[in-house]
Amino acid sequence: MIDIEQPRDRALDFRWGVPANLLYAAGVPDTADKLYDQARRSVLAAACIAAYENSDAPDSWWISYSRRKGFYEGQTRYQGLPYTYARVTAAVAEGTRLGLLEEERAAPGSHLAKDPRQSRFRATPDLRHAFHAARFDYVRRPCHLLVRGNDGRPVTLPETQALGRMRAQVDRINAYLGGSKLTLGTGDGWEHGTHTVRARSEKTGKGWASLTPEPVNDVVRIFSRGRADKGGRLYGWWQQLPKARRAECRINGEAIIEPDFMALHPTLLYAMRGERLRHDPYETGLYPRQHGKLALNVALNARTLHEAAASLVHSPSWGQSLDYTWGVLKAVQRRNRTIAKDIGSDRGIDCMRVDSDMAVAVLGACEKAGIACLPVHDSFMVGASQGGRVEAIMSEVLTRTVNKLSSS
Repeated sequence: MIDIEQPRDRALDFRWGVPANLLYAAGVPDTADKLYDQARRSVLAAACIAAYENSDAPDSWWISYSRRKGFYEGQTRYQGLPYTYARVTAAVAEGTRLGLLEEERAAPGSHLAKDPRQSRFRATPDLRHAFHAARFDYVRRPCHLLVRGNDGRPVTLPETQALGRMRAQVDRINAYLGGSKLTLGTGDGWEHGTHTVRARSEKTGKGWASLTPEPVNDVVRIFSRGRADKGGRLYGWWQQLPKARRAECRINGEAIIEPDFMALHPTLLYAMRGERLRHDPYETGLYPRQHGKLALNVALNARTLHEAAASLVHSPSWGQSLDYTWGVLKAVQRRNRTIAKDIGSDRGIDCMRVDSDMAVAVLGACEKAGIACLPVHDSFMVGASQGGRVEAIMSEVLTRTVNKLSSS
């Protein structure tokens, strides 16, 4: 179900740090502990960026963080040595004491409540003023393969050869992506700040996506539910841009097109059932195609049809009654009888595992062909002159994947 009343707190990450030479000017005392210094600079930068990305919405500046020691156990692989329980909590306490952060602490055990809460902090006007014109230092991830548990928290799986191969695979992908230069668009629909970029959504013409561009084209591969066979998609910062704004960017100086796989998850599920998808799975003949598409894709990622219906009804982009919503869901089930049992049964997470391998295969082929390419889940940002070559690569990967699934 989508919460449309209150913005969700951001999760604390450590991708940026405020410049060390400006800490003293902001009233932050010097320290001989270099690891602690890095932790506090990252905490302050995270608070600044949250405020800069949504400067007119202070309720969206809050950043959640944990005050439980157990939360930080085994996290150095993903976050790095500076980010321990002692250093993070001390950094927040120091920032609050100096008037740079505002903090709200959750009661012990609040993270286990029906409406879970964590402690949180956000920037004060003094912090925003201190660093508004400063260029932040980028902190590269120590690990680009992440496994999240059911609660979204990173978990550490036992080291295996398979995990090692996938980690090396992502490192190679990032080395390849680093050879491409992505230039963001300008003009109408864009607002460029010192730290952040705002890009207008093409769907409403009013909503804006806010993001902080990173200086590298890194992706992180994220698995779900504490398992390496769930999820696994590649995530890069450029994916936060609306599709129409991505089309206004350039890759290595060339205009971008973005070929994608059509009806990919239904296609994969049909193949898993031993059949080929030969019709439009979203066209019901009773409801607009865009409604059938959204309903089917939401239902494939929902655990039950009731959950899918609730998610659609509470989505601002849906705007239909509950009776209408159930009508669309039943219509897409009838339209796709071969995979009817997969609709509303949480199959999306399994399809993501397959489509993530497909994305890796496409990127590998593009690297060999010398084609600059940036992934966006099941689509790929490439120079216009290379669109046909990339579409041919995608078709080959899809055919190979469908044949493999059908035969097994």
